[in-house]
Formats: sequence, structure tokens, C-alpha cells
Amino acid sequence: MRFFQNISIKNKIVGIILLTSSVTLIVGFTIIGINDINSLKKNLLANAILNTQLVGDYSVASLTFDDNEGAEEILSKLESLPDFMSGAIYDRNGLLFASYKKTNEIFIPPLYDDPDNLADSKYRFESGILTIEDPIIYQDFKYGIIITEVDSSILTDKIKEYVLIMIGVLAGMIILSFILARGFQKPISQPILELAKLTRKISKEGNYNVKIERKSNDEIGVLYEDFNNMLQQILNREAARDEAEKNLLEAKMKAEESDKLKSAFLANMSHEIRTPMNAILGFTELLTMPDSSISSEEKQNYIKLIHNSGNNLVQLIDDIIDISKIEASQLKIIPKPCDINQTLTDIYESYIEIKKQKGKENIDLSINLAEPKQNVITLTDPLRLTQIISNLIDNALKFTDEGFINFGYETQKSDTLLFYVKDSGIGMDEKKKELVFERFRKIEDNKTKLYRGAGLGLAICKSLIKLLGGEIWVESYLGSGSSFYFTIPYKKIKKNQKKKENSTNNTTYKWVNKTILIAEDEPNNYYYIEEVLKKTKAKLIIATNGKEAVRLFKKHQNIDLIIMDIKMPEMDGFEASKQIRKLNKHIPIIAQSAYAMPVEIEKGYLLGINDYITKPVNPKKLLSVLNKYLEHNQKNKDIKR
Repeated sequence: MRFFQNISIKNKIVGIILLTSSVTLIVGFTIIGINDINSLKKNLLANAILNTQLVGDYSVASLTFDDNEGAEEILSKLESLPDFMSGAIYDRNGLLFASYKKTNEIFIPPLYDDPDNLADSKYRFESGILTIEDPIIYQDFKYGIIITEVDSSILTDKIKEYVLIMIGVLAGMIILSFILARGFQKPISQPILELAKLTRKISKEGNYNVKIERKSNDEIGVLYEDFNNMLQQILNREAARDEAEKNLLEAKMKAEESDKLKSAFLANMSHEIRTPMNAILGFTELLTMPDSSISSEEKQNYIKLIHNSGNNLVQLIDDIIDISKIEASQLKIIPKPCDINQTLTDIYESYIEIKKQKGKENIDLSINLAEPKQNVITLTDPLRLTQIISNLIDNALKFTDEGFINFGYETQKSDTLLFYVKDSGIGMDEKKKELVFERFRKIEDNKTKLYRGAGLGLAICKSLIKLLGGEIWVESYLGSGSSFYFTIPYKKIKKNQKKKENSTNNTTYKWVNKTILIAEDEPNNYYYIEEVLKKTKAKLIIATNGKEAVRLFKKHQNIDLIIMDIKMPEMDGFEASKQIRKLNKHIPIIAQSAYAMPVEIEKGYLLGINDYITKPVNPKKLLSVLNKYLEHNQKNKDIKR
């Protein structure tokens, strides 16, 4: 290959033409030769099988009457066929019955191994000999076996003949191709040689203010034109190179900054995970110490701390999952009718309790509704809207130690809703306002106090608001609090278009006559569900895998509801739900799983799962969901009666 690179272009053109011609001829002759040899081989095989079968058919009578001499005479007819070297007839037990061989050197075995296994003709080419084995069958009765050997050396002779012809023709064509190539290469190589001469001159003198005259309209003419354009571009390259170096330096600085942020994020993640885990494990150890003198009030306080730390961990995991889905463009917005007043009121009521749990009862939390007496219903994603406002209130609680937090909304024009969350916290300066919505950024002005967090909440808010069709911004001054504003489109929906969900205020559930099948492979998870359902008096049936859940469902006809884990051995919850749904179209199946991605939840619904609860399972939510389906089933039974 290096030799080919170093030779002149005219020799390269000649060489390419010769190589192409030679390869084409070789491939053509090879294809024709292989085709002819295969045809000859097929004809030889067909004739040999036909003659073998004919001899076998004529031998039926001899085999029937045990006439060895008659069989020998029939086999001797193979002598008239020059290619047949030998033949042998074996009776149905595999014993040699009659034989023929052209020369004495040919060995014919006296016994045929396992004659019963030969049901159809078979053949093989081996060492220049075609061997055919054919069962002698007449009227569905097998009388014996005939074996013949045919000289197939004609195939080898044919291959040699084709090789000699190909070598001769190839040699002649190479000579002719060389003569033609030497003449036809000049119109191609000469202009290229002239261009090479000019480039050497430019390289030596350093003068780019020259041009080469275009003499044709083919690819070489285009090459000349492009070469002239290249010379002009070189004159402007210095300025472009300086600009590129500047951009490269900026990109390098951004990449280094991003790397530092990610490193800081990973270190912060370790801290944010270990801190609540330390509280969970530490207080759990204190509660389980045998010699502990902890009072009842202290135990309740420890349990509250463990619960809060667990919620912090779940929130952290949710943030990491959300930011990953946002970066992968996999986070989907699901528009539904959303009652703005009800949504904000629910958030307000939940944060009245949350601020107590965070030890910030002194902060005045207030809500402002633009139209409190009207139904402000818009088409948006209620879950994501709640997540955005909750993140902003969480952020305000984190950076506000005293004073107030106020949130609400206003109607702007007729097609926009403006939401806001205001606080009297530490605030921020102008420089940090530009960074606050970036990933992995944490605003910490007070060096004497550490504010926990992963630096993802506001970045998630910005991405979610963009997906909802709005924008977010902040107004803040250092030491004077912050005000976060965001907008979403106001797609008005009439009151009668809003779907009302049935809710129940019952906190006591009695399911004495109900039977619930729980499919869960983890003992701890089952014990937890068992404890949650203990007060309901429901009968529980446990299955440790999907396969067992299907079996138990078939066995117990009185099952009213199924709680199905997804990841289980032998058969997972998806497949088990699919099989159960084939048996019963109406049995409620409630999935409870750590698979929290939308694609997994959607897959469950497609397979017939009625509802989906992600782990960790909230006891109140579990009881509420179960009650909804158990009540619905009971109403259906009453109607049927």
C-alpha cells in the first residue's frame, strides 16, 4: 500500500485500470466456472441417482426370492456405465447380498451398519468419488439397500481446464488494458501535475496572490476553481483563527466550570444523602437499644425526625430523577383541567403542617387568590404545577428564619396566569440572580450557616415552567428577601368540563368480609402492608412471586382486590397482572413498586393494572386507594343483586 502511495499519479491511474480489469475478469470467469461446475455436478449426481434407483428397482425380485445370481447379473450392467466403479446390494438386515466392482482393489463392506435408519436416498462427494446410498422400496416395503460408487474426477479436470483458460485470457487482457491505459491517462494526470507544480511554487515563494486558469468544465475544472477560492480564503483565515481561539478559550472555561460544578454536586449529594441517613440510622439505633431510658415523648420526637429524614431522602431522589428525565427530554406534560384555587388551597394546608415539622412555626405563611369566589379552571398539568409551587415554597422556607412567606396568583390579560412566591429571607445580589436557575448551583450568603439542598429545585422549576409554556424570573435584594414569579398560559375551561373526583373523609376502614391478595417477594414490605391493613380486619393472602399470585387467584374465588409488586422472581408483576386480567376483567389490581418512571406506569395501565402506587408507600394513600376500589366493587355487586 505504501508503494502505491509513492508512485506517480499517471502510474496510479494505469494501475487502477489494470487492477479493475483483472479483478472483473477473475470474478467473471470464477462465477461462470462455478456455475458450469455446479451444473456438471448436478447432472452427474442426477444420472448416478437415477441409474442407482433403476438397478435397485430391478433387484426387488431377486431380493424377494433370495436370488443372489440374479442380483449379481443386474449389478454387472453397471459395467456399461463407465463412471460407475462399484455397486453393492444389502438385504434388509444389512448383509451383503450381491456386489460388483470394476477393479479388485475396491473394497466392499460385507455388512451395512444400522440399515433401518436409511429411509431416503443420500449421497456424498469424497476423494473424487461420489457415493450413493438408496433404500430399495416397493409398495411401501423396504427390501434392502443399494450402494454405488461413481468416479467424479471429471469435476477436477473441468476445474483445471477453466483455470488454464482464465490464465490465458487474463494475461492477454492485462496487456491490452496496459496499452490503452497508458494513452487514456494523460487528460487526467496532466492537469493535476500542473496544479502540483503551482502549489510547490506557492509553498516556496509564499505568494498566495496567484490563480490557475480553468481549462475544462469537468471535475478537474471544478478543482481549479475551488483551488482559486481556497487561496482567497487563506488570506482571511488569520482573523477567523483569532476568533476561533477566543471561542475555544471561552468553551474551555465553561467546561472547566461545569466540571467543578458536577464535582461539587457529587460531593454535596454525598452530604445530602448521608445527613438524613445518619438521622434515620442513629435514632433507629437509639429506639432499639435494650437498656434505653428514652421517654415516650422523646420516642415520638425521634420517630418524627426519622419520618422527616425519610421524606427528605425521597424528595432528593425525586429531584435527581426529574433532572435526569429533563436532560434526556423524557419528562412529559399531561394537560388536565386544573382548579387553580383548589390547588393552591391544598398546597397552603399541607405547608401549614410542613412548616411546623421544619420548626418554623413563627413564619407567617399566607395565600392570595385573585378570584377566590370563582372557579378559575385552566388546562395544564396539575401535578407539575403543584411541584413548581411546592419547590418555590420549600426554597423560601429554607432561606427564611423569621418574617413571612406569601404566595398566590394574578390574572394577566385574558390568556396568562401570573404566580408568585415572596419571602422575607436572606435574599441575593444581582450576580447570583443570574445563576440561581442553573443546575447544581447553591446560593449561600450566610457563611455562618449551612443551607442544605442539592441545587436542583429551581433548575427543575425553570424546565417545568418552560414545558408548560411559561417563564420564570426573580426579584431580590441582599438581606431583603426574594420574590419569584412565573407565568403559564390561561386556557379557560368551563365549570361543567371539570372532572370531579369522589373523595371520602373516612379515616376508619372496616373490610371484615374482604379478601386481599398481596403479591410481594420482600418480607419487610409485606410485614409493612400487613401492619397497615391490620386494623381493617381484611383477610390477607400472601404470594411471594407472580407465578404463585396467579395460582392463588385461581384457587381462591372470593378475592376482592390484588396488591401487586412489579419486580418479583419467577414471574414479574406485569406478566402476572396480564394473566390474571385474562381470567377476570373486573378484579381491581393495585401496583405498588419502586419503578416510578412514567414509561413503567404506562406499561402497567396497558396490561390492565387499575392504579399505581410508587414506593415508599404512604399508609393513608394506600388505604384511600384500596377503599376506592373496594367500595366501587361493592356497589357493582349490590347493583347485580
